[in-house]
Amino acid sequence: MKQLLLAFLVISNVHFSFGQGKDEVLSNINDQMEIIDSYIEFDTFYLDPEEFLDKMADHGAELNGYYEHERLKKIVRKVGTRTADLLTTFYFWNDQLIYVNYVQKPYLTATNANGQKMMDYERTFTKYESKSFFDNGSLVEKKETGYPLDDVVVEEDFLGYANKMKYLLDNKFYNRDTYRALQGRWLFVQNTDDYIIFEGTIRFNFYNGKFANRLKTRIEEGVLECFFPMDDRIYRYKIENLDNNILTLKDLFSNEEFVYAKVE
Repeated sequence: MKQLLLAFLVISNVHFSFGQGKDEVLSNINDQMEIIDSYIEFDTFYLDPEEFLDKMADHGAELNGYYEHERLKKIVRKVGTRTADLLTTFYFWNDQLIYVNYVQKPYLTATNANGQKMMDYERTFTKYESKSFFDNGSLVEKKETGYPLDDVVVEEDFLGYANKMKYLLDNKFYNRDTYRALQGRWLFVQNTDDYIIFEGTIRFNFYNGKFANRLKTRIEEGVLECFFPMDDRIYRYKIENLDNNILTLKDLFSNEEFVYAKVE
């Protein structure tokens, strides 16, 4: 009997300690979110839809990252599907995801002059919302209200997605001077019918004056990495020179140099 009572007390204490620890974690997360929301001088960086979507959204998409003291604090993403806006806000503390707010907001309907009902993309209402709290890479608690839309897949892997978007934003933010210098059109000096255009972190290739393909890019320690979405191949170029007039890239596989002239 004593052994059973002792076991019960041990289990009860474990659950009590866990509950107390969880409450403390949630309280800390809420305090951290309040601090982040109090910042008034964010450095805001954005990703174009092509930079963070594998396919274009029905009614537009945007993703903004908010930096304070050179660290990402918040990501706000909006994606317009066929029937609803999906709004997701990610909070970070010491480079770790701490909170995600995910909302499905269906479009309201309106009647046009011909009496036909149609979607009003400017007016929405909240049908489903989830609030997920994270600590050290683990989900602590998830709260849900409402019911998700039947034609929209509810997002679950917030941690993996948040880390991926953080990497894309950080790469753009910490290499902002290089990306800023790359923007625009560059003519290949050995054949001016060939040229490249940088828009954001996307590189567009043109051969004989015609569009050939586009590649996503990232910059790692002075190396420009270019790759196709959903492809394992990566083309690496050492940035030998970059100024207002000349861009020189060295292919790290073939050691061939490519020299481009800036076109205003």
